[in-house]
Amino acid sequence: MTIKRGSRYPHRTARPAATVLAEYRPDGNGDLRGAACKGVDTALFYPEVDEDAEDIEAARAAAGWAERRAKMICAGCPVNRLCLAAALERREPYGVFGGLNAAERRTVLRHRKAAVKARRALGGAA
Repeated sequence: MTIKRGSRYPHRTARPAATVLAEYRPDGNGDLRGAACKGVDTALFYPEVDEDAEDIEAARAAAGWAERRAKMICAGCPVNRLCLAAALERREPYGVFGGLNAAERRTVLRHRKAAVKARRALGGAA
């Protein structure tokens, strides 16, 4: 048995990154093939606090739990970075995408904008 250099697993052959990424290209309706969330109830990824609930704290806890479950699914997803990149590009205002909720994605965009501004101030390219 020959072990290919650069392969972590000797029984698997190393594949170029381009062929791996081609497997995860979005289909016609924007879904990413191979996504861990395929077949999961989409309401899980859009947790909302039921403001009309008698116990508002319990409603907030339920929404928080739903968000954590969605993030757990995203954590094990092979395409979570592609999903996050698409959500950042589209400026998704709601939901969990790529393991981040809307507020976390806004923070990422804010930091990116500040980094670009800092590079430009130093005379670098955007």
